Amino acid sequence: MKDYYHFSANDFAMDESFRAWVWRPTNESNAFWREWISKHPDKAVEVEEAIALLQKLNFPVYSLSESEVAGLWSNIKVNTPQPTGTGRKLTAGVSPDLWRLSAVAAAALIAIGLAVFFIFFQKEVLHYETAYGETKRILLPDSSSVVLNANSSIVFSNDWQRQQAREVLLEGEAFFEVVHTVGNQPFRVKVSDGVAVEVLGTSFNVYHRKADTKVVLNTGQIALSFPGNDKEEKILMEPGELVEYKNKQYSKRRVDTEVYAAWTDNKVILDETSLKEMIEMANNNFGVTVRVQANKMLQQTVSGSMPVGDAESFVLQVAKVFQLKAEKRNDYYLLKE
Repeated sequence: MKDYYHFSANDFAMDESFRAWVWRPTNESNAFWREWISKHPDKAVEVEEAIALLQKLNFPVYSLSESEVAGLWSNIKVNTPQPTGTGRKLTAGVSPDLWRLSAVAAAALIAIGLAVFFIFFQKEVLHYETAYGETKRILLPDSSSVVLNANSSIVFSNDWQRQQAREVLLEGEAFFEVVHTVGNQPFRVKVSDGVAVEVLGTSFNVYHRKADTKVVLNTGQIALSFPGNDKEEKILMEPGELVEYKNKQYSKRRVDTEVYAAWTDNKVILDETSLKEMIEMANNNFGVTVRVQANKMLQQTVSGSMPVGDAESFVLQVAKVFQLKAEKRNDYYLLKE
């Protein structure tokens, strides 16, 4: 059994068993998760956040209408032999055993039909993730594409045609190229802090790690929404703009979009980038810990470019561009002047 106790809200949201419980609860899953939560009350916050994340995807649940149910029962009555009168008196020529057999057969056909119906209309939830140092290109159901950066994940439904909007839940960083649909179906990217990106057709980069979210628009136009106290707040972005949301506040500025999308070409463009930012990138994208000899070194900045390889080559490249020396210790790298 998985060690759910060490799961974060994002881990819960990405877990197949947890998602099935939230979207398609059963008596068995209800019993399991209620018992688990009662035994681990200190994890209630993470569980509630994960539930909220999954509910943001707004996957519709298909159900039979009253007219469809009535139609099914009409077919049952038409195709099933009916008893007449009282007691064991049946329609002429039909024995009790044959009638029971017909009823069982009809019930079996109905069960098979309903099973096929619900399997056909059931929405498949797709989950993609990348390991440290890995990037992945994914084709979405509408032929839009997304490049997923290292240590990132996305979740979405494969049935967008039956939904009002195309929605993706992102953790980490990804670059999107969204196609425009004939019906102007909106495309939304949501992250766990409540920020949502809505577009019709455009290309943009979304970065969301810990408590920091950054959106950079390359082409087209997008609307950003933020969680507000009274109502949802939205702003429009133009190409070349970056919007950052942190500590429940957002800021906007113009940037060189190539800098923020360079990772899709396996390189990093430095534009007065600090050593502190590069160390954070090493940790986020490669899972390595980098320390410095003196904290004052963290404020050093450089401009230029460097290739992105594996974890060790990345740290060595950082040391090179900042004119530092890198030493490999047991479980971390030390940068020295």
